[in-house]
Amino acid sequence: MDYRRLIKYALPYKSRFFLAIISMIIYSSVAALLVFLSKKIMDGVFINDDPVVAKYNLIGLCIIMPAIYAIKGVADYGRCYFLNYVAQNAIKDLRQDLCIKLIKLSHGFYVKNTSSKIMSRLTNDINALQDALVKVPPTILRDGLIIISMIAGLFYLHWKYAFFIVVVLPVLGIPLAQFAKKLKRASKDSMVQISEIYTSLQEILSGFSVIKSFCKEKHEEEKFAVNNKAYYNVQQRIIRVDARTTPVMEFLSMTGVAVVLWFGGKDIINGVWTLGDFTAFMLAITQMYQPIKNFAQLNSTIQKAASGTERVFEIFDEKIDIVDAPDAKVLDVFSKDIEYKNVSFEYEENKPILKNISLDIKKGQTVAFVGASGSGKSTIANLILRFYDVNSGEILVDGTNIKNIMIASLRDKIGTVSQDVFLFNDTIRYNISYGKLDATDEEIEAAAKAANAHKFISKMPDGYNTVIGERGMKLSGGEKQRIAIARAMLKNPPILILDEATSALDSESEKLVQEAIENLMKNRTVILIAHRLATVRNADNIIVIDRGMIAESGTHTELLAKNGIYSKLCNMQ
Repeated sequence: MDYRRLIKYALPYKSRFFLAIISMIIYSSVAALLVFLSKKIMDGVFINDDPVVAKYNLIGLCIIMPAIYAIKGVADYGRCYFLNYVAQNAIKDLRQDLCIKLIKLSHGFYVKNTSSKIMSRLTNDINALQDALVKVPPTILRDGLIIISMIAGLFYLHWKYAFFIVVVLPVLGIPLAQFAKKLKRASKDSMVQISEIYTSLQEILSGFSVIKSFCKEKHEEEKFAVNNKAYYNVQQRIIRVDARTTPVMEFLSMTGVAVVLWFGGKDIINGVWTLGDFTAFMLAITQMYQPIKNFAQLNSTIQKAASGTERVFEIFDEKIDIVDAPDAKVLDVFSKDIEYKNVSFEYEENKPILKNISLDIKKGQTVAFVGASGSGKSTIANLILRFYDVNSGEILVDGTNIKNIMIASLRDKIGTVSQDVFLFNDTIRYNISYGKLDATDEEIEAAAKAANAHKFISKMPDGYNTVIGERGMKLSGGEKQRIAIARAMLKNPPILILDEATSALDSESEKLVQEAIENLMKNRTVILIAHRLATVRNADNIIVIDRGMIAESGTHTELLAKNGIYSKLCNMQ
């Protein structure tokens, strides 16, 4: 476990941690005092030859004992409250920083990692770490102090027997270390396997329509059962190791106690020890038993936290590929053009997606990209957004390489509407206002009207305040598209990317969406990506992409006259 990085999150709350330590010192000191009171009870009360003295000793002890337990209770409350305060705040800050890091991570990270596995780290792994922060420091500090104070008492009472106990204690650490190694491996496997379960569940929840339409319920049950059984097997490994820990520790501890009991008992019989000394010594040993047992039980918690910490900090250590250059400039306005100069790009090494793409998109133009699936059309749009950086060549906006433009100011000038519309599980008002969070109700409604959305929104139960469900499940495909168009209109960007925005819609919805898109396209520079060529006829320039290269370009009429790839695509449709 990377304690140094964790300590950073606890440092802001060091004053309360200090109060927790004071509470634990008081707690352990009182525990030690109770041991010595047992000697006073035995020698000063029950075997005292003077009845009067014994009586006064008894009265004093009856007054002192409740007071001591009251102090012990207050100290334990302080220990519990202050340590939990530190732990909960540290986890809160860690979770917040993790969220910030996830938001900053580049587009490529989310392509490589499933959302369910990321969520597993945000939930299970952090929960394991939280469990450790709440349990481990109190146990180590409180129980550690108790053991230290008891050992000091043992040496005071009888140094030879105390020395024997101190020699036995490290022996207990040998099996504990072995169990720790096994638990760490099993805990890491457990974290990985639970993320697989999350992935299976997410696919079932997201793809339930496909599952039911293909009658594959049984198949999904069997798939999930495999992951579920694998997780069960890992958990059984943890349980078996954990279950062995306490009995082994108890056996070794009690073996040492039995040795002291044998020799100490003989010393009492021979008059070397008083009964009070021996009782106090044995009580001190038994007082150490529970802390040692706690340490053994803590092993599983520590190993789970260690595995969880590694996985959480793996995200923190993930490199952010797309960042602002030190001298990056703000793009105040878009006034001239977008130029791709000899742009090449590949997602995987030696598997080029785009090859030497060169083109110029003037302000106010509509440029359409057409071609077969996988030809690289959407990649061209992703590169202008700087979801990825080009491998060679450059993309210029108003003559400036986009790598030298602040990312936020670049993306602020671009609006997107795609086939796969993402909407938040919130109100329609919130989803439209995402284009401009401080928009007034009038601005939101104006955008909805321009997007042909106001009519259907008004018919909904709560109008603009209707919650539309996860990913807009309560809306039809056409309705979701129009919400996305309204969102883009409210943002009012000078550059617009339309990626298959009218595909997979019925005729009526397509007409309404197409009208909304035409309203959105007015007075903007448009990058239009489409399979359906009917949507690109009026583009100022149509670029045909074939195997990552520009195969043809021109207007609809010009390309038909060439009788090339575009003409063939039109005939096919």
